[in-house]
Amino acid sequence: MADYQLRPAALGDAEVLFRIHQGSMREYLAQAFGPWTDDFAREQHDQWLRGGGAQVVLAGDQIIGALDVEWQPEAAFLRRIEIDPEFQGRGVGTAIVQDFLHQCAERQVPARLHVFSHNPARQLYQRLGFRELGRDGPSIAMQWDAPSGR
Repeated sequence: MADYQLRPAALGDAEVLFRIHQGSMREYLAQAFGPWTDDFAREQHDQWLRGGGAQVVLAGDQIIGALDVEWQPEAAFLRRIEIDPEFQGRGVGTAIVQDFLHQCAERQVPARLHVFSHNPARQLYQRLGFRELGRDGPSIAMQWDAPSGR
């Protein structure tokens, strides 16, 4: 399994996290919502970062991604996972999602997320046991159910 660490994101991480966001999501966001504009994307990204739920994904001391998980009594929501394109395909994203699902199983709550229909991560989520709940425009709502009796 890929080795990674998490730590809370700080405002000083904004530039590297925006670069990762741009590299990992620009294509999918543009397909879903029209032409990408850096100013609008940066404003939305900075607002997300100020929200306080962001974590950075580290390989050693290098920031290679972002994660945002929201725990609620009825479910856990994978709000954002972005891995630097230079580090994609190395199992880091899979390891993060598997660790998230393990935590969901321990807490006996389902995991929920939204993914763009044209994002290849959709296949990862399906492979890990997520099922489609519904669609809203370009976004697919998915859920993984914790095994009972754990």
